[in-house]
Amino acid sequence: MKKNVQLTKGELYFNDELSILVNRVSERFELREHAHEFVEICYVWEGSGFHYIGDKALRVTKGDLFFIPIGISHVFRPSSSAADSHLIVGNCIFEQSVLDSLTSTMPNTLNSYRFKHIGSHVMKDWIPFREHRQEFGSLFDRMLQESQQARLGFHTMLLAMLLELLLLLERRLENESFPSNAIAPNERMDIIIHYIRSRLHEPLSLRDVSRQIQLGERQVQRIIQASTGLTFTSLLRKERIEKSCILLEQTTKTAAEIAPLVGFHDMKHFHRLFKQLIGMTPIQFRQASHPAATPRGYSS
Repeated sequence: MKKNVQLTKGELYFNDELSILVNRVSERFELREHAHEFVEICYVWEGSGFHYIGDKALRVTKGDLFFIPIGISHVFRPSSSAADSHLIVGNCIFEQSVLDSLTSTMPNTLNSYRFKHIGSHVMKDWIPFREHRQEFGSLFDRMLQESQQARLGFHTMLLAMLLELLLLLERRLENESFPSNAIAPNERMDIIIHYIRSRLHEPLSLRDVSRQIQLGERQVQRIIQASTGLTFTSLLRKERIEKSCILLEQTTKTAAEIAPLVGFHDMKHFHRLFKQLIGMTPIQFRQASHPAATPRGYSS
């Protein structure tokens, strides 16, 4: 675990009667980075910002969801410290034993669906998701309402809804291993964008994306062109420069520190492309944006 990362213990939220908790919080800059002793599913309910998780910084907007196993350090940050900037995140937290029961014990006992992608026996790292038709948001709405009303059997109802959520995630992961024609056309660009944004710091090619979505490179290029009007290369450059802009606004990192985080290892190329797309240098952009001073160490 990273130094100075706060460890959040399950005993703060759970007791003998309660093993799952759902809430809705407004993320703030003063919150510390943390890891936890329980499993967490986070859903971006409103607004936009960043999710610093593991060694990555991901731009997030409404509809992003993350499955986070025990021990992964992370923190959410709104896009800006301005009063009109907000990032509302829903958290569904539960003990590891709950995950084991729903994905392993129950299928063995009731001969129900046996999870292949979600569960302690296969989970090694956090997993990002992006909803397509408000499927995560509507479920989180119901879970929060059930939690707040606390009617008869609400804990059991929450467990049932959690099982539904886990199955939605399982289906999504299963679809990623299906042939490309199993993915609806309107979902393909979402998958492409999410894949690109989660790997901006890595060398990334059209071939990498085409393998991920299991389509030919020409077909992926056509999908990108139809959705954005850009080529793959132009889209990748745009995403990298946009992320660098947000990091310049919301962190105290220098341009030299930010460049490799968004996939640039040649500073001359980074400065040249930044000025070409933004119309000013990174330093000029930072000065013009009047960012709030934020510490180098992020916390949640």
